[in-house]
Amino acid sequence: MKDGIAMSRTALYLLMAAHVLLAAGTYVFGKAAAVGFPDAGSLTLARSLGAALILLVISGWLLPKPSFSRGEWLKLVGFGILLVPMNQYAFLQGLRHTVPSHPALFYALTPLGVLLLSSAVKLNLPSARTCSGVIMALAGVLCILRPWTQGEFVRQLRTGDLWVICAVLAWVVYTVAASRTCQNHDPRVVTSWSLIFGALAMIPISGRTLLTMDYNSISSEAWLGLLWLVIMTSVLMMLAWNLLLRHLTPVQVAVCTNAQPPTTVALSVFLAALGFLPGKQDLGLFFWLGMLLTLIGVFLVQASSPTVPATPR
Repeated sequence: MKDGIAMSRTALYLLMAAHVLLAAGTYVFGKAAAVGFPDAGSLTLARSLGAALILLVISGWLLPKPSFSRGEWLKLVGFGILLVPMNQYAFLQGLRHTVPSHPALFYALTPLGVLLLSSAVKLNLPSARTCSGVIMALAGVLCILRPWTQGEFVRQLRTGDLWVICAVLAWVVYTVAASRTCQNHDPRVVTSWSLIFGALAMIPISGRTLLTMDYNSISSEAWLGLLWLVIMTSVLMMLAWNLLLRHLTPVQVAVCTNAQPPTTVALSVFLAALGFLPGKQDLGLFFWLGMLLTLIGVFLVQASSPTVPATPR
């Protein structure tokens, strides 16, 4: 085992299962926070500040101390802007308008986006199998977006879905841009300090709103969602993901991303039955067809490009 941390195969599989469940909770409980806060900006800032505080506390303890050059510190500022004002804000803005199952499916496209962007940067042409996977995955996305369907509910879903797709694109750009820095330094430290700088970048954007909003109007479900986003998503999921990458190949860890859509659907149905998620969850024929096409396309891309990582949201 790497880094002197011995883990059995069973323990690793349990950790992967825990990561999948935490991710499903991110989409479902994050939805409650997204609709419960007055706007996505204040929620993004509250989430990022909470995570930054925890990461600063555990830096030098659970996380190694940073050892970046001056130029690398400047890069981290750019990474932080990609992660928080662009990725997290767009994700939460989209989640306000769409249902939890859609973002889970779109984030499963991360390895596909990383492959395409990496190939473009290196001027490499993807294989025929990869191209067929891309086409199939895009067909699945089209089924989810349903541009041919009218109606207020579907239009609202499309608005949220497009925001989430923008968030996925920002995460893909971060993954490719930060790959060299993550090779030279512990990726946990790179991600942690990127999130810290991202939180600082959000203060001028949403600091006033966060200070002046009516806290009494925020429901207990929204506060629970915020706590989940801070502790489970921004801290525990990040640490679990990096621990998995120390013991398994990226293709093996990619199962975590691929398993998120069906797990999120199951959790959404369960919590909707309990009344935690009000309204329709858009789990009709086109969603199931879109999920099938998208996941098959992602599997084809991963099978033809085993070195491409499938990073978490």
